[in-house]
Amino acid sequence: MSMTAKFYTFDKRRNSTKTPTIAGLTSEDLSVILKSPTSYKNPLMHVSRTAEGFPFNYMDWSGWLYWIDDVVSVGNNRYEIRCSLDALGTLRPWILQTTAFVLYDQTSNSEIPDTRLSTKTVRGFASSYGEFQNLGNYSTPGDALIILSVIGQQGLSYWAVTQNQAYALMNYVYSTSIDEMFPYITVEGEDTDEILTSFGTGLAEAITTFARRFAASGSAPRCITGAMQIPIASIGALHGNSGNIWLGQFDTNIRGFELDWRNIVDFTTISIPWTFSDWRRRAPYTELYFYCPYFGMVALPTEDIIGETGIYIEATIDVPTGAAIFELSTVPSNHYIGSYSANLGGQYAIGASGIMPTVQGTAMIGATIAGAAIIATGGSAGAMAAKIGGAAVAGIIGGNTPAVSCVSGGGGGAAIGLRKRCYIFEVTHDTTVAPSSVSDSIGTPAMAQKALSGLTGYVQTKAASVSAPFYDRILDEVNAALDGGVFIE
Repeated sequence: MSMTAKFYTFDKRRNSTKTPTIAGLTSEDLSVILKSPTSYKNPLMHVSRTAEGFPFNYMDWSGWLYWIDDVVSVGNNRYEIRCSLDALGTLRPWILQTTAFVLYDQTSNSEIPDTRLSTKTVRGFASSYGEFQNLGNYSTPGDALIILSVIGQQGLSYWAVTQNQAYALMNYVYSTSIDEMFPYITVEGEDTDEILTSFGTGLAEAITTFARRFAASGSAPRCITGAMQIPIASIGALHGNSGNIWLGQFDTNIRGFELDWRNIVDFTTISIPWTFSDWRRRAPYTELYFYCPYFGMVALPTEDIIGETGIYIEATIDVPTGAAIFELSTVPSNHYIGSYSANLGGQYAIGASGIMPTVQGTAMIGATIAGAAIIATGGSAGAMAAKIGGAAVAGIIGGNTPAVSCVSGGGGGAAIGLRKRCYIFEVTHDTTVAPSSVSDSIGTPAMAQKALSGLTGYVQTKAASVSAPFYDRILDEVNAALDGGVFIE
C-alpha cells in the first residue's frame, strides 16, 4: 500500500505534547509503502528519497504522529523505517480538554511543602529581640526597687524604695537616740526655778510624748512585715505618691513612694525573623522559639503564625508579691498564643522580715518559680485566674510544631540579675536545592483539580483519564504518562 507522509527533523522531549506544527517546522512529503502486515501503533514501511541520506526522526502519517525509531538503508536511496506512535503528540487536543487532579505543575506555589526535596543537615539560625519598658531596665541589679509591706498610721500599705533608702530607713530606726526623740531643753538667761515653772503641767505631757515615741522606736522595725525586691528600677512605672514612711506611730522622715495601685503592665513587641517566604516557613523546615528570661523558653506554633510579622508580649505584675503573668499574641492579627507565669520577686531581709541590711550587701533569698501556677499569691495571677480558666499556663493553639514546652527561666531573686531582653529564635533546615531551581523540571506541588488546557510546562496528575477516540492501549499509555509527569508544550 502506497501513501504520502510528512517527515520532520524535530527536537522534542519524549514525555512532551509538543508537535511539529506548533513548533512551526517545515516538512518533506515522501511516498511510503507499508509492509504487510503492519501495526498502526508501530508501523514498518519503505521510503524512497531522491536526495542522499535520511535526516528525519519524526513523521506525521494521516494525523497520527510517530517517532522514527530506526532507519535501515536497503540501497538506491531506499530506506526501511521503523516507527512508534507518539501518543502524547497525537492525543494533544484531547489531553488539553481533560480535567484531572494535578499533583505537580509549574504554577507558583508558596504554601504546599515539596516533600520530594531533601533537607540540609546543617541548620540555619536567626534571631530578633525586644526589651520591656521597665522590667529589667537598669544598669546593675542593685538598682532594682524594694517593695516594703508596712504597718503605718493608716494600716497596711506598700512602699517602693531604693536600696539606699532601705538602708537609711533601718539605720535611722536603729540608731535613733533618746536625745533625738526628746532633746534636752534649755532657756538661755533663765534660772532653774523659772525653767521648771515654765514646764508646769506640761511636764507630764512631755514625758508621755517621750515614752510613746520611745516605745514606737522599739516596735518600728516590726512594722515592716515584708520586703520584696523586684526587677524594676523606675519609680515612674508605679502608681502612687511620694511621702514620709511611717512605721506604726513613728515618722522616720525617710521619703518613699506609697503605692495606690498594686498592678503595673509592661510590654514589648518582637519581629519574627522569617528566613523564607514560601512553604519552608512551615515545620519541619522552620521552628520558632520564644525566650523570656523570667519564665524560660517555649516553642511557638510555627504553623499557626505563618503570615504574622511579630509577637506582642504583655506582662502584668503584682508589685508587692512579684507575681507576673506574661501573655503572648501575634502581630498584626492579635491571635492569642498563650499565658505563662513567674514570680519575679526576691525576698529582701529588712525589719521584721529578716536581719538588718548592711552597707556592704543585703541578704537576698532567690526563689525561682517559673511556669508554675501563682494563683494563690493573689495580685495579677489571681486576677487572671478567671481569664485563663483558673490555670496559670493556658493551652496553646495547635500545629505541626511539638506542643509548647517550658525550659525554666529565672524568677525570684535570680530574676533581678537577668538580662532584660526577650528573644525569638528561628531554626531552619533548608532544602538541599532551592525549590525555584527545579520547578521547570519537576514542577511544584499543586494538589488540586485543574483543567490541563490552563497549564504549561511540567504537569503530573493523579489517576488521569483522557477521553479520546483511540484504542484502549493508547489511552492507557497517555494516562500513565500523565501520572508519571509530562511537559505540556
